[in-house]
Amino acid sequence: MNPWWWVALAIALGAGEMLTTTTLLLWSALAALGTAVVFWASGPAGWPVQVATFAVLSILITVAGRLVLARRRPAIAGSSLNRRAEQLVGRDGEVLAFDGIEGRIVIDGVPWRARLEGALPMPAVGDRVRIVAAEGIVVVVRPL
Repeated sequence: MNPWWWVALAIALGAGEMLTTTTLLLWSALAALGTAVVFWASGPAGWPVQVATFAVLSILITVAGRLVLARRRPAIAGSSLNRRAEQLVGRDGEVLAFDGIEGRIVIDGVPWRARLEGALPMPAVGDRVRIVAAEGIVVVVRPL
């Protein structure tokens, strides 16, 4: 097989990666490009040797790439960037209304659905509460 076939495969896999944005095809595209470079430098070889080289490079580059990405993004995996309610834990809010254990509070002018922690006394409108947890978009509160 001509090394240009491996370049064509690398381009096709790279285009697929741009469509999916999963980084899964990125490693195989780099392995195909590496296979082309290896067989340009070493000369022609049979297709079984080329496919085996591609397979080994795919595995090595995938493992190395995932390790590098895992080290570069450790804080993102555990962050609360897109979990806004979790960012409110520990803050205080003002009660808008409560009916049983479910109600609404306001924090910095933004209303939030709230649930009382445990069997605490129901707060009155205007009372201050502290956010102790978040469950999705509902904050769990305790009267101050």
